[in-house]
Amino acid sequence: MNRARVVSRLIPWIAAAAMLGLLLPLQRAAWPGQGSFAWAVDLFAHWQPLYAVAWLLACLLGALRDKRWLIGLPLVALPWLTASPAAPHADGSPDLVVTVANVNIRQRDPDALLAWLQRSPANVVVLTELSPDYAKALETRRFGGFPHQALHPLASPPGLGILSDRPLRDVRVLADSLGALRMEATLDVDGRAVQFIAAHPKPPMATRKFVARDRLLRTLAAQASRQPTIVAGDLNATPWSSALRDPRMRPLTRITGWAPTYPSEGHGFLGVGIDHVLVSSSFAGTGAERGPDIGSDHLPVRAGLRWRGE
Repeated sequence: MNRARVVSRLIPWIAAAAMLGLLLPLQRAAWPGQGSFAWAVDLFAHWQPLYAVAWLLACLLGALRDKRWLIGLPLVALPWLTASPAAPHADGSPDLVVTVANVNIRQRDPDALLAWLQRSPANVVVLTELSPDYAKALETRRFGGFPHQALHPLASPPGLGILSDRPLRDVRVLADSLGALRMEATLDVDGRAVQFIAAHPKPPMATRKFVARDRLLRTLAAQASRQPTIVAGDLNATPWSSALRDPRMRPLTRITGWAPTYPSEGHGFLGVGIDHVLVSSSFAGTGAERGPDIGSDHLPVRAGLRWRGE
């Protein structure tokens, strides 16, 4: 069997697999239950950009033999249509820059992170998987010059921390039923009191973790409906996850985009974007970007926020 015939036989299978993947977010919206299989279906929905690339290749290769394949090209746009809502865009300089860095529980050296923050400054930095060793190393480096800190390091992944050049008040650490933590504080943004929440739900690799993650994010969205709010952290959810696409998440929208942040190998190639900055309607986004390798299995993200008013 010659190579061309093999490719022609593979194209329908590639197209079918890609289309199945592209339709998963819509399937989850139409059929949100699915019991013990829901977490697995949601997991496969994460790779929408890769499914779009596979569909594009299938259509182009198929069109070499049959031009009718070109009819399917517009379906490449499905990830744009099925992603969770993005915050409005604002021109100009940001009022606040928020960085999220999962520093990895096994990492002890913050120098790469601090060097990047010197090149790309932020007003607030959220640290997830913050270990006692990493926190101690930050202290010896004077927390990178951040005058305000709220740190809750642990010798396990739930450790959290916030570094800020703005005052933090009323800091409290809350745990969900599985021990995942979130840190809530009142952040002073140019004289305005803003609820700032650093969160790190457990990876939704089983039903109870999947349910706990979705419940946590819905709780934060409900809080955001009542006051100006910023949520930042390793949320273990992509823009196509049921956690962010849920209609009850409307009070929170994404500043961060699609760019993969985990795993960091190959600068996130074949990875998923699970580190986010979400905001209430009081904020717009001026832009977002990934940071460099900081010695973690995640890439950090940096987002600019602009005040819109309550």
